[in-house]
Amino acid sequence: MIFKDITDINFNGIDISSHHEFCHEKVYYYEDQNVGLKSLIAIHNSVKGPAIGGCRFKEYDSFDAGLTDVLRLSKGMTDKNNAAQIPFGGGKAVIFKHGDKSQSLLKSFAAFLNNLKGSYISAEDIGITLEDIKFVKKYSDYVFDNVDPGPYTAKGLFYSIEQAINIYFSEDLQNKKIAIQGAGSVGKKLAEHLVNSGAQVYISDIDRSKLDSIEHKNITPIDDALSFECDLFSPCAVGAIFTKSSINNLKCKIIAGGANNQLLDASIAKDLHDIGIVFIPDILINSGGVIGLTKDLLHRDEAQIEMALKDIAKRVKGLMISSKENSISILEALNKQTL
Repeated sequence: MIFKDITDINFNGIDISSHHEFCHEKVYYYEDQNVGLKSLIAIHNSVKGPAIGGCRFKEYDSFDAGLTDVLRLSKGMTDKNNAAQIPFGGGKAVIFKHGDKSQSLLKSFAAFLNNLKGSYISAEDIGITLEDIKFVKKYSDYVFDNVDPGPYTAKGLFYSIEQAINIYFSEDLQNKKIAIQGAGSVGKKLAEHLVNSGAQVYISDIDRSKLDSIEHKNITPIDDALSFECDLFSPCAVGAIFTKSSINNLKCKIIAGGANNQLLDASIAKDLHDIGIVFIPDILINSGGVIGLTKDLLHRDEAQIEMALKDIAKRVKGLMISSKENSISILEALNKQTL
């Protein structure tokens, strides 16, 4: 087994601290050849408390691709936790997918967590289920296994979308056309909230089986939500979908979704603003998951959680107004607010 702090060294041919996404406290690497585990944990910030964030089990084209992902995601978690006003820092883990996920691999990942002694606490993410985290909990205390964060993320998104539609159109959700990309635990639950409030919902997913399982008659499966003509587009799958070229395919008025790191580059927020599309940053509105995950640790009951989820929408309202008054993107307004 290999356990190494790679923060300030050249590892796999990459000078970690010189990486273009690096602004972190620590980056760790763990390898267990016996079970096929290769994993990275990045701790971006732990000033306010232990770094928290999910673990991804994903196939990457290279070590650099996995490193880039874990660095971007961990920084995003710091921003998200600050926006959610919870006393935790930002961190993230990735497991390089090389074959099937096994219990022996998850047990070895638990050993990785234990080596960090609570400086990072993990949770589910793409490729890692709540059941996986419950298994890891048998071997490590440093996971959140108490709740599925998806429904909490979806509820926070719903309140934010409701507020965004009201500010932009001066109307409610009735008959508004909303396209969702991703029919996972967040996208599917969000779709249900929206149709129950009268919206017309259209949803896409590369996994057709997820669409086949949708039974609500007012949720319509489509091939491509990104280019679908709608009032609001909600990306709830993978990140980095908005590039300088892809935004030219958009046919929506507002973007508000749960996927992490939706912009390939932060400058694209201004590009969207310049072409008249309201982009509500993911770090502002997808923090419902961490609010739900930390409820037991912070001793919050469901009424307090519901209030915290509604507070996300209140921040959206304030920043949309600030953005309009100052003719700047919402991301820029958010950055000015947090300086």
